[in-house]
Amino acid sequence: MCSAAHAWVDVGRIVFVASAEQIAGWRRDLGAEPAAVSVLSIGVVAPGLQVEGPVEQLVPDVRALIERAAG
Repeated sequence: MCSAAHAWVDVGRIVFVASAEQIAGWRRDLGAEPAAVSVLSIGVVAPGLQVEGPVEQLVPDVRALIERAAG
């Protein structure tokens, strides 16, 4: 949804810390319920956008947030 909005309003590049696929995997590992939405890459949703990520230095922080939310 966010990548589609970016494409519609031509905000520019997207930089992401963790992919939806990474987050889905972490949730699976934690035994959490699957997300309520499908996991789609930014390139599938908005193929013309410039994309950078994941930002490896911040991945542990995002994973910790996912673990806290799933717990």
